[in-house]
Amino acid sequence: MLTIDQIIEHMEREIAQGRLEGRREALRQLQYAAGMLMRAAESVHDKDSARRFRLVAAQAANVQEELGK
Repeated sequence: MLTIDQIIEHMEREIAQGRLEGRREALRQLQYAAGMLMRAAESVHDKDSARRFRLVAAQAANVQEELGK
């Protein structure tokens, strides 16, 4: 079964790849997905997972901004 750790590790690898390839749309989609997972975690009062997904979403947003300059 897929774990939250595995999901976050995958997303972080995708963010790194998106940075290397300049894939802003993929980063936008990752940010959205992380945000949805954050809200799912919040809905079941899993503050730790929500915080971790919030950080991934912020990381994706920061790389998007970096690429937009």
